[in-house]
Amino acid sequence: MIIMGVRRSTAETAAKALGEARTKELDTLVRRVEDLRISTEDADTVDLLLVPRKDREVVRWKALAAQHGEEWVYVASDDEAVVLALDEPSEAGMRDQAAAVIYPELHTRLVSWWLVHAWRSIDLLEDTVDNLWRWRIASGAVTARAVLEEAGALVDEAQKLAEAWRVGKAAPGKALERPATVRDALAPVLLHAGMGSRLTGSNEKLQATNVLTLVKKLAKVSGDPRFHEWYDWLSDAAHPAFGARIAYASPPMAHDSGAVTVRYYARSPLLLQGDGQHQLMEPTIAFTVADAVIGAGRVIVDVLDRSLALVDDIGLTTAAATLTRRQYWRNFFPVRGSRSCPCGRGKWSKCGHRWGEPAPAVA
Repeated sequence: MIIMGVRRSTAETAAKALGEARTKELDTLVRRVEDLRISTEDADTVDLLLVPRKDREVVRWKALAAQHGEEWVYVASDDEAVVLALDEPSEAGMRDQAAAVIYPELHTRLVSWWLVHAWRSIDLLEDTVDNLWRWRIASGAVTARAVLEEAGALVDEAQKLAEAWRVGKAAPGKALERPATVRDALAPVLLHAGMGSRLTGSNEKLQATNVLTLVKKLAKVSGDPRFHEWYDWLSDAAHPAFGARIAYASPPMAHDSGAVTVRYYARSPLLLQGDGQHQLMEPTIAFTVADAVIGAGRVIVDVLDRSLALVDDIGLTTAAATLTRRQYWRNFFPVRGSRSCPCGRGKWSKCGHRWGEPAPAVA
């Protein structure tokens, strides 16, 4: 019996080591990620964040707007001590100031939230698959673990946004009540998603959710408890721990007496040869990297698709793009009747971008 590293560690060799089933799953994932990359590669956008002006700040804001001859829309508290204001409204926005203040802000932030998740997911998924084909298992463990964390964060945030929009879309249509309800529901979720951090000194109210909590929720939502096991293995392999030590090792082989256990190591997939036969040996960490990226990659691509439908529904239901002169990605204008919907998911009359209609779910 001879154990040796396959000398030419090519993508073909890696595919043989991973097996036909995993290779097919990876190829399917790569095609879906490529479609996502093509659809977002040239995208760019801008988002807006309203900062309430209070007391003397209101006076200063009004003075500066008048000095520069700027057009603004604003909403104020009953005593006008607190103001939310936004510049560059459209003509339609000037006619509906509460909507023009609130909806463009929320929609631009939703669009940037989605794009950042998409771009980050593409990078991590493509890098992980490339690491596998090049048999860079140590790097693959690090990027695959980040893929699991990205999937967990995306699922958590998307479901919270979907629930918030369910509440907002059902809000009564009174003058300021509906925009206020929509903002009260969506803004806190967007703020935590965009500003949440675990850095020392970060705002206590904006602490990012612990990654273990996100992975736990990912396992629950997906119905796949393997996410826990994958994350544990990848964490061990990403750190200088046991998983990292065996990333390029064979499974342990014990002498019949049990007195000695042997592992073989090589920079490429390991091959067992003897009696005229040869067999690639199971690469434990490489299998974990592949299974994790396939499982989490499916979740990511599916949830990105469903959450983009949510982003478009919010934009078209509120008509956010019609209320501002600013240009941004997915700034679609509502249409009517049997025309094709700008969201690309069918006819306008069937897409349900209307107040009181059911909001898209992110399952």
